[in-house]
Amino acid sequence: MTSGRPLSRRLVVALAIAAATVACSPTPAPSTLEPLESDEALRLAALTDLDQRVARVAWSLSEANAALCPTVRLSAGWALHSARQYSPALRPHAEARFGLRGDLPGVIAAPSGSPADTAGFRTGDVLLAVAGAPLSAGEATGPAEWEGLEANIRAIDAALAQGAATFTVQRGHDRLDLAVQPRRACGYEVQLDPSDELNARADGRRLFISTALAGFAQSDDELAVILGHELAHHVLRHRPWNDRGGVARRANDGAWRAEGGSGGAEQQADRVGLYLAARAGYDPTVAAPFWRRFGASNWRVRFPQIGHASAGARAAALETVQHEIEARRRAGGELLP
Repeated sequence: MTSGRPLSRRLVVALAIAAATVACSPTPAPSTLEPLESDEALRLAALTDLDQRVARVAWSLSEANAALCPTVRLSAGWALHSARQYSPALRPHAEARFGLRGDLPGVIAAPSGSPADTAGFRTGDVLLAVAGAPLSAGEATGPAEWEGLEANIRAIDAALAQGAATFTVQRGHDRLDLAVQPRRACGYEVQLDPSDELNARADGRRLFISTALAGFAQSDDELAVILGHELAHHVLRHRPWNDRGGVARRANDGAWRAEGGSGGAEQQADRVGLYLAARAGYDPTVAAPFWRRFGASNWRVRFPQIGHASAGARAAALETVQHEIEARRRAGGELLP
């Protein structure tokens, strides 16, 4: 679980979800088969599904744990993308499906209950301006790149940092203004990396999860275990960080010592991450079975690695944490790691 910058969507997205769906359905006779969508359209559909799942879980974790995060922000809770973020092969399909143009941010997810959802934003909305200031459309052609969208996101975040902000939105043929009232959340972006590696990481500014690992998670609860672990690295300041927003490290260090905590950064992040997931309403009982299944599927985590215990050892430790969380709930205590 290492650090890195966001990757553009130039890698092939695995179609495991689509393949699983097909495998569970009877195959019709050849004469009744409908024309298949292109490979690119199917890749985009699979990627969109994962983006929306990750955005939903990331927002829940971020809002529920704002009090513990060293860096916080006022957030709309949405996930944004742009046409230029996609490879030239996928870009025409993203433009057609979502109405994207160049670097203009489009809403790919407005999780239920988020400020974006409450304000009426929908998947497919394209943001044209914030507080009357136009966002940059950039170039419509060229290789995949993230920088143009990132610059627009910085302008959006700056506006949201002041409180309620009004956005000019293109929705199909209509143009409308929507005002969003952001809420306090952890101040870290979550990036889905198109990759066939089963990996997640944190770099102090963002959380990253590969498409392969997001697809491996069988439920939002399992996805919360993964993202909660990476968020815990930020909460515990295992990565470079910005000090704005709180003193959560001191509180967590104190709790860790009071519980007799030991072990390295990964073991600490496992424990704290499961608390973060539980605080967001996710089921902590899935953590140990997830790690056993992950170990059975991936030899790289089956055995101990430098700084990482084996999957079996992590599962056993997480069962202890799960029982601790359950005991605190029965006692009516706050779920503080």
